[in-house]
Amino acid sequence: MYKILSVCKGGGYRYCRTNPKHPKSNSNGLYPLHRVLVENKLGRPLLEDEEVHHVDENKDNDSPDNLVVMNKSSHAKHHSKKINRIEHTCKCCGKVFSLKPHLFRLRKKRNKSKEVYCSRSCATTMTKILQYSQKSALLKV
Repeated sequence: MYKILSVCKGGGYRYCRTNPKHPKSNSNGLYPLHRVLVENKLGRPLLEDEEVHHVDENKDNDSPDNLVVMNKSSHAKHHSKKINRIEHTCKCCGKVFSLKPHLFRLRKKRNKSKEVYCSRSCATTMTKILQYSQKSALLKV
């Protein structure tokens, strides 16, 4: 399909000039080498929803065996970070729930008691209980 005329490197990937000129090449006539190699292997241009994945995660390894076509969604999921969640037990209902670390810190920071509850209703219940116990403690004094 495309004959590779020259190759250069930029932005972590290798780019190439092709003959005929690739329809999606930039103003300098350059297009990512890994995409050209896969298009040549498939014998067709990549579809709008397709991306090329480097199996060994090495951008310099443009071996056809190392290149796989994936749809954009599965490619993004593959590269997304796996975030460890924090497991916590609700002091109101006893339910075990998990939150992403940044949400756990945010909820803890926003709550006067510095406690984290599984739901808004548990937080409201506990706030009312704490307010009642504080009022009754003041009345006893």
